[in-house]
Amino acid sequence: MRELLKAAVAHPPQPLPRPEGFADAAVLLPVWEEQLLLTVRSPHLPHHAAQISFPGGRLNEGESLEQAALREAWEEVGLPPAQVEILGSLDPTLSPFGYRVFPLLGVLTQEPLLTPNPKEVEQLLWVPLEELIKAPAYAEERPPPEGLAGLWTQPRRVWHYPWRGYDIWGVTGNILHDLLERLRRLGASRGWRG
Repeated sequence: MRELLKAAVAHPPQPLPRPEGFADAAVLLPVWEEQLLLTVRSPHLPHHAAQISFPGGRLNEGESLEQAALREAWEEVGLPPAQVEILGSLDPTLSPFGYRVFPLLGVLTQEPLLTPNPKEVEQLLWVPLEELIKAPAYAEERPPPEGLAGLWTQPRRVWHYPWRGYDIWGVTGNILHDLLERLRRLGASRGWRG
């Protein structure tokens, strides 16, 4: 699986210019034994409350994408940076909340003992990649976000991945779609069961 994941991010990500007024953020897609770690965000957060997301957040001054993703994963779920091997990057995407988001794919080098931060994370989800690949995904077209009409002129496609009663959607759904499409293409050529 590690080699398949590594192949999925073997090519450099597509460039995405940062719109004026946007900030950069990084998220980590941690994989352990063919399962992807997602979080259910705390219902008390001001943005994306109770939604499903990857660990991540805004870059601090002088931080690299990798440093930011690993720091946020440590702060949110207690994942030690030393236990993560970053394999590469998926394509960046834009968030309607004014972020250019860079997703980094990583594999865990040992079984994680995680302690979610209750101020940010309500629950941890270990989601088998095979189940996500088979999920009845669908996309919807949404208008440009309010307040960003001058910066965001095109309708945006938002992917939804229903999984065991959860709806994985929005920026998280779009990042997930990018990963799963890459795995599908590679798996088809390598005979992967997914």
